[in-house]
Amino acid sequence: MPEIFLTNEFKSRFEDFFGFEPAIWHSKITPKNKRIIWKGIIKNKIKLIVGARSALLLPFKKLGLIVVDEEHDVSYKQDEGVIYNARDMAISRASFEKIPIHLVTSIPSIETYNNIQNKKFRHVKIIKRFKDYPLPKTKIINLNISKVKDKFISDETILYVNTFLKKKEQVLFFINRRGFAPYLICKKCGFKQVCPNCSMYLTFHKKRNKAICHHCSLEKKIKNKCKREGDCNFIMYGPGVEKIFDEVQKIFPEKKVEIFSSDYMKKKQQTDALFNKINNNEVDILIGTQMISKGFNFPKLNCVVVIDADFSGRGYDLRTTEKNIQLYHQLSGRAGRFSSESLIIYQTLTPEDSTLNELIKNKSEQLLKIELFKRKKNKLPPFVRLIAIIISSNQHDLSIMGAKEIKIHLKKINNIEVLGPVDSPLLKIKKKFRSRLLLRFESGVIIQKKITNLLNSLKISSKIKLTVDVDPVNFS
Repeated sequence: MPEIFLTNEFKSRFEDFFGFEPAIWHSKITPKNKRIIWKGIIKNKIKLIVGARSALLLPFKKLGLIVVDEEHDVSYKQDEGVIYNARDMAISRASFEKIPIHLVTSIPSIETYNNIQNKKFRHVKIIKRFKDYPLPKTKIINLNISKVKDKFISDETILYVNTFLKKKEQVLFFINRRGFAPYLICKKCGFKQVCPNCSMYLTFHKKRNKAICHHCSLEKKIKNKCKREGDCNFIMYGPGVEKIFDEVQKIFPEKKVEIFSSDYMKKKQQTDALFNKINNNEVDILIGTQMISKGFNFPKLNCVVVIDADFSGRGYDLRTTEKNIQLYHQLSGRAGRFSSESLIIYQTLTPEDSTLNELIKNKSEQLLKIELFKRKKNKLPPFVRLIAIIISSNQHDLSIMGAKEIKIHLKKINNIEVLGPVDSPLLKIKKKFRSRLLLRFESGVIIQKKITNLLNSLKISSKIKLTVDVDPVNFS
């Protein structure tokens, strides 16, 4: 499974279906339980594991099958410490052990889809939904003409939502931002709440009454001495789940509203309590972040509202289109799993966007074909390989100088193109300035050994740190 919090939900479904309890493995398991499971696997007594990425590295004696659920999920890529993609490692392990592997997904990753097109993978499709329930209908609401002022939910959306609430059905408002507001700016002096460790705005979390950095977890009170007079008077720009929660409570004061976000589900008891409420229909409206789009089954959820369907990607992530196809397809899959009438509403400032309009026609596979064509034309993965080299330092000029020097050496290797160096879109993380090089080379060429040998032979200053990311998923 791509995420820890999915394992418990899956565990209960597994027990219902197979009649026995699987062993659960992830980083939050206690050391005592880890020892029990480890010994059980070595002695071949534990036959089945449900786990996150690290479960792949367990010492199975006679592994028979690997199933990778939600294979497209970017959470399978570990970005810190040992950098690896658990999906690709699972494919490798299945190959080494000569056993079958099943990659399960509603929308495949572009690499998997390319392997299907090239007949490397066998493709089994589930054409119909469980018990033939239809896919949700779709509605695009143009925020440019809806005259949404000082609020984030349009009047038209409210009318649609009310029809579902009157039938005692659940509604999900989706906004992929944690906290209350992602930007705090003083209206008197213009001071911005920015993280001192990262080049990131601090997000205000109303629940904790603090501004928090989502990269280094720094927390600070928002009180600040104003350059003009007294304390800063902060305006909170942009919505997060907490702000939408407040707005929904004002619009639907009689309804029971809950937030489905990692900040509100840190403890197992909180998660279990929320699932019980949802399944017992004790929640009318959910406000959720991206984690709600993954693999959950809510029988009474029949209306999903995307607060801001944005397909722009801000220009620096080559996987934006692919990620959007997967996210919004999965999100629509949460609605109407046990109903003949369900709806997904896209509130957007770009109603003409081609990806969105193909998506609502349920032409996700067609979108993947277009995306593959564009990738081939622009020499991008999966038709070429990429390796990102991130050079970080306490000083900005050192990271750029280090990157330029490393580029000179890398250019000695034949058959690779060295792009950059450039500043990372997120220039500073955890007090480290970051510059990037991107190596591009043909898919069939095995060049990692040469790059490894070259990098190992360099005398790199102790003032800079080098991170090598093969097949990067994250470009920030």
